[in-house]
Amino acid sequence: MKDREKLLKQLNDAFANCDTVFLNNSVTDDIIWEIVGEKKIAGRKDFENSLDRMSHGGPTKIIVNEILSSGNRSVVEGIVEFFVEPGKKRKYAFCDVYIFSETEENKFNELRTYVAQLKHKKK
Repeated sequence: MKDREKLLKQLNDAFANCDTVFLNNSVTDDIIWEIVGEKKIAGRKDFENSLDRMSHGGPTKIIVNEILSSGNRSVVEGIVEFFVEPGKKRKYAFCDVYIFSETEENKFNELRTYVAQLKHKKK
């Protein structure tokens, strides 16, 4: 499982740094990425297009709090920051469920993302 944990950290670093090459090389052709409650991205071409859009305003920082793995499934929980306009960031809690291919080593074929904006508490 240590290899899987290392790969998941690399994947999150790649998302934070908009490393589209690493991310594209980490998915199967039949990838499905569901951002729950928002949209579903199906197939390598849609995945690549989403990554391209992300590189023009994607995350600025990802903090991984916990990684859990069992079999071909892994869950990553953390905090992600995005620029929503110049000079203004928003933080979101996220939980990603990765389902890894059983035939293509170290590639995932499904990703479900749950995300909720963190609100600042007023004092």
